[in-house]
Amino acid sequence: VEAFRTIRLNVTHMLGSSAGPVSLTISSASPGDGKSLVAANLALSFAESGYKVCLVDGDIRRGELHRSFGVERKPGLLDALAGTAQLEHILRSGGHPNLTMVPCGTRFERGPEMLGSDAMVKLMATLQRRFNCVIVDSPPLGAGVDPFVLSTLTRNVVLVVRSGETDREFAGAKIKLFERLPVQVLGAV
Repeated sequence: VEAFRTIRLNVTHMLGSSAGPVSLTISSASPGDGKSLVAANLALSFAESGYKVCLVDGDIRRGELHRSFGVERKPGLLDALAGTAQLEHILRSGGHPNLTMVPCGTRFERGPEMLGSDAMVKLMATLQRRFNCVIVDSPPLGAGVDPFVLSTLTRNVVLVVRSGETDREFAGAKIKLFERLPVQVLGAV
């Protein structure tokens, strides 16, 4: 709990008080690094400190946050982007009065394109107006374009690495890609 309070403090300090709602993407270099665990616990830490939080499972290929929260995967994020579900139908209780979560939803082959759509831009804008903290759990950086697209929507990314496990060169090469994007790398957990 104390570790996530420290991460929360560092994130809010990096973003500054005038930055508006907290909006960030959580990713990792590789699968199994613990990004979903960090995203869920960081969202809970923000909720416990009084923020109204929305945790979005943006891992549209293998997202499992719905299991952690004991909710149905569908309808979810991709269903809303496809126009088959309204916002109110994809918002689920996160088990805390200040925490709402959005599961990844139905898996579509064109999911990555949907993440970069105007519908996604509008959905993120709506969530950022409705909540004062939006945390997006993305796929790992090596899984494709998804984490980069999601990071451009939140403008901030936190990377999760595993000591002695994460391939340093691979992670460094992927992090370098953020230099060309309008994304602030806030740090690593």
